[in-house]
Amino acid sequence: MRIKKCNILVEIENLFIIILISFFISDKIKLFLTSYFVCYLFILFHELSHILLATLFGKKIEKIKLSIAGVCVTFNNVELEIVKDLIIYIAGPIANICLAIMFYNIKFIFEINVFLAVLNLVPVYPLDGYNIANLFFSKKVIKNIEYTFLSLLFLISFFIFINSFNPSLLVFFIYIMLIKYVSKNHIK
Repeated sequence: MRIKKCNILVEIENLFIIILISFFISDKIKLFLTSYFVCYLFILFHELSHILLATLFGKKIEKIKLSIAGVCVTFNNVELEIVKDLIIYIAGPIANICLAIMFYNIKFIFEINVFLAVLNLVPVYPLDGYNIANLFFSKKVIKNIEYTFLSLLFLISFFIFINSFNPSLLVFFIYIMLIKYVSKNHIK
């Protein structure tokens, strides 16, 4: 679904809409999806920190995309100093670290936010770490860094899946690979 309001395009994945509707229809599904939506709130908080700082630095939101994997915000191409871009990209992981510190005594919230902060610093498109690396390295170097981290992410996610039968990170890896190869905005 696509909605344009105040020159901002809002895209919502159909699968995300289905999951959201099913959350409100079935109590069994609600129980299953509650943890997912709690994590989604942390992701939303992460993205809001990017939005706040980018807006303060003069960027305008062009598109907000809601998907099953999270929220992605695209800004206009206003050129900023490297330091300001760095602050914008690091704002999301810092927001998750702040939440982790605030909820240190609640293990679930603490662990999820630390995980989101660390994961978003991995230099793989479309994560914040990729955008940070893009500020400092050439396209060729970024490509090598990205493939190294993709390989590590695959090995770690496969190891976790085999040892604990937890497919979460492996599913995330597959999703990242799909985004990476489908996206028209990806630097090749």
